[in-house]
This record gives sequence, C-alpha cells and structure tokens, in this order.
Amino acid sequence: MNIQQVRNATIIVEYGGKENSDRPLCWERKAACLLSPLVEINTCATHFIELPFPVEEMLKGVDAVLLTHLHDDHIDEAAYEMMPKDMRFFCARRKTIGRVVMSHGFNHVEVVGDNTRVGEVSIQKAESQHGNFIMKYPAGHTAGYVFTHPQEKTLYHAGDTIWYAGVKRNLKRFRPEVITLNAGGNGFRLGGRVIMNDEDVVKVAAAAPDAKLFVTHLEGVNHNSVTREMVRKRAEVAGNFRPRLYS
Repeated sequence: MNIQQVRNATIIVEYGGKENSDRPLCWERKAACLLSPLVEINTCATHFIELPFPVEEMLKGVDAVLLTHLHDDHIDEAAYEMMPKDMRFFCARRKTIGRVVMSHGFNHVEVVGDNTRVGEVSIQKAESQHGNFIMKYPAGHTAGYVFTHPQEKTLYHAGDTIWYAGVKRNLKRFRPEVITLNAGGNGFRLGGRVIMNDEDVVKVAAAAPDAKLFVTHLEGVNHNSVTREMVRKRAEVAGNFRPRLYS
C-alpha cells in the first residue's frame, strides 16, 4: 500500500496493485466563491499551493477514481475536463453522484456496494455524515469506503464526515489497520463543523489504537482551518500516537 498526498482532499492510493485517485481536485490556483457567507474563514475557496506535479503526470497509472461526493473542493469542472472519458469511476449513489459524472461524458461509472470488486481488491461503502443534524442535509450525502485485499492491510477512508456514532461503528466493524481522515476542521458559524478537526483525530486514534492515521484535507484551500502543524502538536500532547500519524 502506498498513499500519496496531492493537494487538499486529493490523494492517490496504490492498493493491491491498483492505483485509485480519491476525488481529483484539479483547479488552477484561483478563487472559486462558495455559496454561503457563513463560512468561518471567508467566502472563497482559494488554493494556497500549486499542484506538486502536472495533472497529466498525476493521472498516469491511475486505474480508477473513487468519488465520495460532489462538492467543488473535491471535484470540479477542470477535473472533469482533464480526465480521460474512459476513466473508471466509483461512487456511492447512481441517481445523484453517478448521473452528474455521466453527464460529463464518463461511461464507466459504478456504484460501490457491500462487496464491489476491482480484481482482488474489495471496496465497501462505510457510514459517513457531513455535519451534525442541522448541517447534514444542507451539506448533502457523502460516503466513506473500506478497502480489503488478501495481501494488504485493511484501509478505511473516512471521507468528509464528523466524528459521530457511525464512525465508531465503522472502526468496530471493519477494524482497519490504516485510516485516512479528512480533518481540516471546515465549518460554519451556524451549524458547526462538517468534517473532523485535530481534536477528532485524537478520538479516532484512541478508538483505533493499533491503526496508522493518514490525515488529509488540510491547508490546501482557505476554508480548511486545521494545519498539519496543529495535528502534529495535538498528537504530541496526547502523547500516545505520534509514531502512527502521517500528515
């Protein structure tokens, strides 16, 4: 298994001999205004950093795109335009996410079920909630995913979710050995956070004491309020999982 951070919520995972790009955010470095003035930091999602390598290089060898949801800080028009139309997509819902992807000319769109197979790799949908009871409906549907393979450790990608009972159930049910967490702390003055923050990383570490934690969705755009340094300092204060942390 190999996990490579690209930018913001985009990671490339090599798992079981397959490369999966999780939610390709291919914006140029520019401002793209959000819909609401209630964002904690400001009203624009602006990239602080450039892509570490050209998009064409990022897509080399990628077998599939695993899409958790449709928010613009995860996939946008530039990403749809840059990806080859024969790219294989996996998503959580056909009627919403799948139809939008297919409307951009992609024909290989599949819905992840209880045991979706890509060769010897098995992918399952996991519980995920994009905000508390006030925000989960405006924020919309999202999904987590669990990967298994005979020669790999179980990988749980939590996706855009808060820390809640569903994540606890995922940890207990799947017992993942590697966990990727979106922990930028994004939120609203009204409704609270819609993904985890550095404090929640500590909670996950305590609930999964043997798992390695890969923390992403940090710093790439300005509505992320948590930095890598904040996560590392939080881990040092907790004192028991810094060696298991990657951010």
